[in-house]
Amino acid sequence: MARCPNCKVRTQPVDYEATRLQMCGQCGGYWIDPLALKRILHCREQQWPEPVKQKFMEMAEQSDTKRKIMCLRCGVIMHKEQFKDWQEIVIDRCGQCQAIWLDPGELEKIQIYWEYAQDHPDQEYLDQVAKKAVLDLEWQKRKTCIDDTSALAKSVRDARSFGPSATAAALLGFFSRLSKL
Repeated sequence: MARCPNCKVRTQPVDYEATRLQMCGQCGGYWIDPLALKRILHCREQQWPEPVKQKFMEMAEQSDTKRKIMCLRCGVIMHKEQFKDWQEIVIDRCGQCQAIWLDPGELEKIQIYWEYAQDHPDQEYLDQVAKKAVLDLEWQKRKTCIDDTSALAKSVRDARSFGPSATAAALLGFFSRLSKL
């Protein structure tokens, strides 16, 4: 039997969404392989009320292991990676055998996010569009700043030939434009 990387106690086999997993009875974490996770995500036996969903989300936030853990199968150090497009979910995956350790609440959080995305495909698209718009706006601001910096450098070079007061005027003009961004 596998041992929990956090508690060091033996994990127990459990059935979750018609899939056999290894669960730590002390902390509630899971050893899982990618195919089992895929089966769980496509099975919808568990239905949780909103307060329970919220509790799983909080538990997942608080329990994410910060330290490196060893794969129970290979003995190599697992690496942390973002699950799908959700930066809020960071899982531990073995780069060699692909085994996954899910901290307490993470399996449920993945399931909640996945089911929401399946039930609201338009919302996910709208979120991506909104994120892209924010990034585009930020890029435009930075590009304007870069362009203004290049213009300032040219103005200062040109103004140097006219003396210190012209250089000061060029700098004041730049900072005036910068404050309007």
